[in-house]
Amino acid sequence: MAPKSSIAEASAFPFRYAALALLLPVALWLYYPSAPAPTPPPNATATQLAVAPEAARCPAQVQPLNVGADWHPEDDAAYKSQAVERLRDAVRIRTEAFDDMGGPEDPRFESFLELHSLLEASYPKVFSSLQVEKVRRHGLLVTWQGTDPSLKPVVLMAHQDVVPVDAITASRWTHPPFSAHLDEDGWIWGRGTTDCKNTLLGALSAFEKLLEDGHQPTRTIIISSGADEEIGGTRSAKYIAERLEERHGYDGVAFILDEGISAIDQAYGLTLARLGIAEKGAVSIKLDVLTPGGHSSVPHGSHTGIGILAKLVTTLEENPELPIMREGSPLLTELQCAADYGRLPPALKASVRDPSRWEALSRQMSAKDNIVRAFIGTTQAVDLIHGGVKINALPEFATASANYRINFLSSVNTTLDHLITVLRPTVKSFNLTFDVLGSHADIDNNVVRFSVLPTTAHEPAPLTPTSGPVWELMAATTRHIWKGAVVTPSGMIGERHGHEGNF
Repeated sequence: MAPKSSIAEASAFPFRYAALALLLPVALWLYYPSAPAPTPPPNATATQLAVAPEAARCPAQVQPLNVGADWHPEDDAAYKSQAVERLRDAVRIRTEAFDDMGGPEDPRFESFLELHSLLEASYPKVFSSLQVEKVRRHGLLVTWQGTDPSLKPVVLMAHQDVVPVDAITASRWTHPPFSAHLDEDGWIWGRGTTDCKNTLLGALSAFEKLLEDGHQPTRTIIISSGADEEIGGTRSAKYIAERLEERHGYDGVAFILDEGISAIDQAYGLTLARLGIAEKGAVSIKLDVLTPGGHSSVPHGSHTGIGILAKLVTTLEENPELPIMREGSPLLTELQCAADYGRLPPALKASVRDPSRWEALSRQMSAKDNIVRAFIGTTQAVDLIHGGVKINALPEFATASANYRINFLSSVNTTLDHLITVLRPTVKSFNLTFDVLGSHADIDNNVVRFSVLPTTAHEPAPLTPTSGPVWELMAATTRHIWKGAVVTPSGMIGERHGHEGNF
């Protein structure tokens, strides 16, 4: 997942690094019924492995797995060129998702139908040979039925929508955001190149090529593609999830492969391959300050409602939840892998190995890097604020909204309890009523209301195990593609995608 930035560099995508990665996971499940057994890390002693608690240890590095030894579409120059042009064509279609979009009838969804037409033309065998369903008009479900119905299907997930581009910032892009510019180094520039049309077209390209080559999967494979990931998933993804659960039942799929973050990186003297096993939760809250009106020539005190709201916002920002790594934290497990296989400064390695130092290490690392902090703890961003209607009239109403991305190992209630506890003394200092989640809904003046914005509360996803056949299959395939890589857990710091599904 690319950062949702107006700067074009965040949306450049090199096809050469992803061609094989996009194809092999699909091909893998066509042939291979089980994963190889893990082997102990060759560079880690038994003593090293025993130091950290089990849930914080680096996963065993399985042997590389090469299922498609006789299948090399990435070596076909014509095929690679075709794949590049398919992605460029898709990026040029402005499938922007706006927060105020309505249902399927909203005319701003029409661009998604244009994308569907492009996909149908680009992947004729997929659309003529497989079951392709439109879910609530703009969602897509592509099902390739396997020969063994007793096997749970695999779901490959990728959304069609992209973050809107603010016209005011368009000139700041190195290349126009929907130009799909291909530079001399092989990078494609544009919105959706890494979030997430590359993944969607990668799966469709794999399907199309495998169909052309006459392959038939043993296990059913499904491509699930919503049109509203960037705006909460309630207009499209929710209905796809419901259909999948209705069709396959609770816990009815083998695994879901979705967009991730970080991917392949050079760090600690290693090639790290990060597989996402965790998704943060999310919640958005609103603070409303209701105070008496009047003329600004005679204010009621030192602070208007806007001033009180500003104090409340300052209180929140000065008292964030403290980041902390503990057993199960993906970043902590990555550091354990670095301690096993890579080069860490002795002091850092000692801290990684000693659970009593994890809290101090968390604060030290998060203070230096905002991205690290996002991986370790719950983040807070006050994104919206409004108050007053006229320059010489005291504001009777002021409001602010803040968004929280909840630590992989925390919960919505933990976050809300922290916020309420932090805010209560400030509200009391102004002698105002604190209406917490409707506790004093009958009071309509001299009150601060704390509420949760509808449909925004999502718990963090359960952690995917870093052992067993699914992890080992993905890790072994990854280690074949990137020779010598150490596979480690990572997580999605944006929000979980699976909150609508129980399938």
